[in-house]
Amino acid sequence: MRRRGPKYWLWINRRLPLYTHEEVLGDGVQIEVQARVSLEGITQVFIGVYDTEGWVVCEEFHDRQGAEHGCLALKWGAQRAREIVIDSRKFVAPHKAQLSLSTVITDESVRALRRMEINERDALRLKSSDAWSEYMAAKAAMLELMRSTKVDAKEWAEHKERLKQAIDRRVCVQRAYLR
Repeated sequence: MRRRGPKYWLWINRRLPLYTHEEVLGDGVQIEVQARVSLEGITQVFIGVYDTEGWVVCEEFHDRQGAEHGCLALKWGAQRAREIVIDSRKFVAPHKAQLSLSTVITDESVRALRRMEINERDALRLKSSDAWSEYMAAKAAMLELMRSTKVDAKEWAEHKERLKQAIDRRVCVQRAYLR
């Protein structure tokens, strides 16, 4: 059962015929879209997004340009509802960030210079810069691979792992840097 919010009660008019689209997403979130043509000939759309227990996540209504057909208004409203659902969800990382990663710098002379005594903040700044450079290089390599017409599965897996490790390294360094 849905628990309607105030915007629904402001929008509802039982005398006007409605087109309705209802959808339940895989995680139980409910989407309801209603479209109608007002007495002035303007297509109006109501969009309701409700959680798994029927509580309001978001309700909004819109006046569309001119006398748009109900099916098109429903299609637009369903797309808008999906955008609302995506915007309301928290970001969940696809994998857990690793805490022990190998060094980015492979050149021994550069590593020796970096080992010189510097304060902790400067060391974190250097690590952050190195992690960013590695991420950008891994991203560029993956984009180049994605643009290729034919890709070897082993090469794809290697680039994917490199990008994943670069992201993990960047996250770990940023966590340490922001403390």
